[in-house]
Amino acid sequence: MQNLQKINVKFYLQDEDSLSAEEAFRIFNAWIASSSDEVLIDVADYSHVGIGPITLLIGHYANYSLDTDGGEKGLLYARKQPREGDLNTRLTDTIKATLDACNRIETEAETAGKVRFRAGDLQIVANDRLQAPNSDEAAEHLRTALTPVLNKLFAGGEYSIERDSTQGQRLNFRIRAQDSFDTQTLLANLAA
Repeated sequence: MQNLQKINVKFYLQDEDSLSAEEAFRIFNAWIASSSDEVLIDVADYSHVGIGPITLLIGHYANYSLDTDGGEKGLLYARKQPREGDLNTRLTDTIKATLDACNRIETEAETAGKVRFRAGDLQIVANDRLQAPNSDEAAEHLRTALTPVLNKLFAGGEYSIERDSTQGQRLNFRIRAQDSFDTQTLLANLAA
């Protein structure tokens, strides 16, 4: 579990109709040209597929997608390449990268004032069945590494963690804060 690198984080939209596949496509395309800190390669439209990624921004280090997996639309960040640091640090960095992307979408000229994410509602998936099987032991290990990150993220506020232990599912947690948060507040909490 300490070697887990492939971590997915998803934050959900407050209003699922506030961000269309076409808007996400235009925004993601603009990110390719304007990004200086990561290698972003291409955008693909999967809106014809149904459940899963609707609009996918393919990057070297990570992919971003407007995603409907699980029946709820949100922004999914999927880390593909290794990061420095221990598991606690990698979880923090991945959550921060996802929040940065959510905040960027919320403040784009095309979506400003229209798109908001439920920042106190996120899903974390260990996207590596070998390093992190969906077992009670692996879940406890991930929860132990994640707890200090969530305590900082929610500034000590209360939250719940649920796991779908259904056979065939990747190790996953759905985390819901008791209080409401916005992306900027959570970014400030992580930076504190």
